[in-house]
Amino acid sequence: MSVNAFTSLLVEHGLQERGLFSLGVLFFIGALTFIPRTATCIVGGLVFGLAAFPVALIGSTLGAVTRFLLSRYAFRSLFWTMARKRPRLQLIVDAIDAEGWRLLGLLRLASPVPGTVSNYLFGLTSMQVVPYTAATLFGSAPQVLAFVYLGAAGRVALDAHSVSTAKLVFTIAGGALSVAAVWIITRRVKSLVAIRIARQAKLGA
Repeated sequence: MSVNAFTSLLVEHGLQERGLFSLGVLFFIGALTFIPRTATCIVGGLVFGLAAFPVALIGSTLGAVTRFLLSRYAFRSLFWTMARKRPRLQLIVDAIDAEGWRLLGLLRLASPVPGTVSNYLFGLTSMQVVPYTAATLFGSAPQVLAFVYLGAAGRVALDAHSVSTAKLVFTIAGGALSVAAVWIITRRVKSLVAIRIARQAKLGA
């Protein structure tokens, strides 16, 4: 059964909305655990197309906010102890406190620590919930869109017999360019983040 046929079957039986809801729950859980978001985005795009993008973005953002709140109000002492044992993590916390949501948005594009760890780490900062949520939502959007689009392009490729050659070529090229753009931006942002963290280290020395 092709991917499009599977999706049509879901729509026919009124299951697409439930499937998207389940996908959103998976992204929510992924932000709380170590389920890789990139792979989930690609699978979501493969099954649901670009409809998976808002679901993925909202689900992962809500999960990140939940983890932020858990870190701040339930496990703060535990994560403070962990951060103090790792000077680099402490530097990230100090840098965010110094530069605010702008640095947080950059870290959502290219964080030096895994996303799940960073969600807990950000709860140790003095940032308020609203700017944290906004920076997470907009900072995560480019990567989420790129990998969902990549999955959607794969869906078109798998059903190549049902689309024109031109559409197939443009869709696959668009997916490849999107991922390449995110990769280039991520490399540059990592350099910028490293400079800002190093600057904070000098100030704290």
